[in-house]
Amino acid sequence: MPKHSKSPALFPRALYMWPVWIIALGTSGKSFAGNPVIGSRLLNTLGLHVLRVLIARLVTWFRWLLLAPIADRETRRGLHRDGFVVLAEFISQNQVDALRREVKNHTGETRQMLQGNTATQRILLDAAALRDKHHLTALCQSRRFLRPLKYAAAKLSPPLLYVQRIRNGIREAGADPQKTMHADTFHPTIKAWLFLEDVTPEKGPFTYVKGSHKLTAARLRWEYARSRIAAQTHDGYSEKGSFRASTDDLTAMNLPAPAGVCARAGTLVIANTNGFHGRGQAEEDQSRLEVWAYSRPSPFNPLPGLPFHFISTLQSAILKAFWRGKDRTAAARNSRASWHLIDASEMTDFDQPGAPGS
Repeated sequence: MPKHSKSPALFPRALYMWPVWIIALGTSGKSFAGNPVIGSRLLNTLGLHVLRVLIARLVTWFRWLLLAPIADRETRRGLHRDGFVVLAEFISQNQVDALRREVKNHTGETRQMLQGNTATQRILLDAAALRDKHHLTALCQSRRFLRPLKYAAAKLSPPLLYVQRIRNGIREAGADPQKTMHADTFHPTIKAWLFLEDVTPEKGPFTYVKGSHKLTAARLRWEYARSRIAAQTHDGYSEKGSFRASTDDLTAMNLPAPAGVCARAGTLVIANTNGFHGRGQAEEDQSRLEVWAYSRPSPFNPLPGLPFHFISTLQSAILKAFWRGKDRTAAARNSRASWHLIDASEMTDFDQPGAPGS
């Protein structure tokens, strides 16, 4: 009897959600488990997922063509050849030192996510965080910095910018899932790292499978096969649309082994995270500090948008409101949100003797 009593409530809700699930096909929606249309085995056997992948890539190439004038030729070539580009000595050591000093003096909102034995700590670089931080403000407004990021994202509005610190081996826990090679979603997106310290192998450098962003026949076959079973994968990420790739998967796609990007402080790395990437295997008590950029455009919009900073300002405000809502929900359950507040000093102690990465 209790089972039957739930059916009347669930059935109308499912009917109500179908228009939403169908509309999501034309958006960046990617969850196979959360959307029964995107996750339909029948529709994906008929090629739904692969069709979305192909259309999104064609639309992105159109936007890349429109935005070609804002990035230099070598940056464009590197991104499209390898899936990522390394711009060494993008800023000077003096600029690195100035940015580090401003991060060191930060006392405002700072958040952390724990995944396995790794902590990702971030300061969202909105107007509140940038107050009295002249060097960080200049960087966030620099056309030289923003233009290659906008080109890579095929989107004219600025990306979200953070100061980020990755801290390894901070607790006894399982493996960090971000160290498994993965694609963020089904269409080109970008992440970028402006390193504020030297990144060596023991720090767990950003790792990428060179050329894995290309839609080869082997990659499309793999995408097709994975899409048919993604809703039932249950690895915590693939069913949400961020496919994980094993060593055997990479071999089947004729891809090389992942390689870490070790670099000097001041280096800028920009990557198409539709290619397979992850964090390197770091030693315990090691960390790395960086300015981190993230942009995920609408995959099916053929227009690159408008170059207005108020768009990223609005995105930042919405994101902070979302975080605070999660804080309240978690507090009501006597727990803490995935991205929870921490004291800024937990992130800015990188110059203290004995601190990770010091």
